[in-house]
Amino acid sequence: MRGKHYFAALLLSIGATPKAIAATSSSLKLPKAPEGVSTVKNPEKTDSTPAHVYGQIRLEGMQYLTPVPDAPRLTYSQLLSARLTILKETNWVDMTMDVSGGTFFSRGQTHLIVHETYLASKGDTFKAYVGRKKKDWSEVDHRWNLGLWQPFLSVDALRPEEEGLTGVFLDYNKKDWEIVGMVTPIFIPSMGPDVREEGGGLVADSRWYRAPSRNFGFNARINQISYKLDIPEQAKLVNNGGAALMGRWGSKERGPWVLASVGYMPVNDLILKRQAFKQTSADKVDVTVSPDITYHHIQSIDVGYAFKAVKASVSVLQDSPNEKLPDPEWSIQKLKPLQAYSGAIDFSLADLWSKTIAVQLGYLKVEGGGIEDVLSSGKPDDFTLYDSRLKFTNAMMVRLEGQVASIVKRPLVTRVKYLYDSDQRGSLLNTEFLYYPNQKWAVVLGGDVLGVQDENYKPSSFLNQFRANDRFYGGMTYVF
Repeated sequence: MRGKHYFAALLLSIGATPKAIAATSSSLKLPKAPEGVSTVKNPEKTDSTPAHVYGQIRLEGMQYLTPVPDAPRLTYSQLLSARLTILKETNWVDMTMDVSGGTFFSRGQTHLIVHETYLASKGDTFKAYVGRKKKDWSEVDHRWNLGLWQPFLSVDALRPEEEGLTGVFLDYNKKDWEIVGMVTPIFIPSMGPDVREEGGGLVADSRWYRAPSRNFGFNARINQISYKLDIPEQAKLVNNGGAALMGRWGSKERGPWVLASVGYMPVNDLILKRQAFKQTSADKVDVTVSPDITYHHIQSIDVGYAFKAVKASVSVLQDSPNEKLPDPEWSIQKLKPLQAYSGAIDFSLADLWSKTIAVQLGYLKVEGGGIEDVLSSGKPDDFTLYDSRLKFTNAMMVRLEGQVASIVKRPLVTRVKYLYDSDQRGSLLNTEFLYYPNQKWAVVLGGDVLGVQDENYKPSSFLNQFRANDRFYGGMTYVF
């Protein structure tokens, strides 16, 4: 039964995961591996070089300031997590694996995710990749974590983990231009918390899960909804392929550059369909909910310019989901098209207080992107489970990161990010401090604050719905 619940979490990620949040993992970044460098003096006498292994282990305690009355155990958590990157070279192919996992002691939850794992052919200009791999398909999608090009793991809404697409990649990469083609026979959707049935509702042991409403006006009265999950066979969802093409002109490291991508593939967030309401008593109706997929056409173009320590870019993304109609007596989510526009500038403030501060400024504007439940006839239903695909639609962001001080001659790194969304009239503040007593260990202390100006304005918006999730955390990280 636990396995069914975990797979339900994967399938119901549209309701359980934040689809677009401009926040990045607060974990320490792994050092980049030296690619293409052999450590073997006489490679003709051996078939491979030793593997390069990098990783980190993190122990963290997190405290939310406001308890949840129905789930007080979610007020405090202890998380032990690890991430491991392995690079292996042979005479024929190169192998890469990037995996992570974690366990919450107080909740008994464990997760394991493969971010990337692939084989790469030898070659300087042309390479073929087979497996799960990340690519920079779109600047706006990557920077704002929209999850439209590549799926996400979002157990924690403020720490989404971007995952790669799975398939065959053909990459012809020259110094100032690149062409990438990708085809895939399978689909791995975005994943979120473990969702299960409990007391007639859909619940999860997460403060970031957005449960559907339990009340519905039916037969001129308010009825209570009792939900039931109907999970289809795994092969029905996984066996859905897609294809994408990306082209780049210029180098992102200097001068002007342009990057354009097009694709046709399943939408990373599964859509939900539900059986028509069935009256079971005077004030109760039963609803069966089942996940499904739909495809979308996605196109994006980025234009940028890099000069020394300054990088600027503008990005446009068009997403057009296919409309899928359900069987009679069922309703299904209809994803509306969206257009996303963004501008960004990254630069460095060198020698500020004798330290270097990295600065990121960004703006996001999204038009469209709503969700509407429709009947088999294509007409709108009277009830909609969720009304928005993305979490931020008109937001500006400022991010600072750098060593601003030293303690006992050891660095203290500060990360601060502030985001304000005009459409929600709310803001998000992330702050984190990392003190390094030596090169491998770091002491971590941070906090997140969410707020809105008017609690009655757009109550279903991300910032309003999760405004009680202010929190602080502390722990230690070991990098190897």
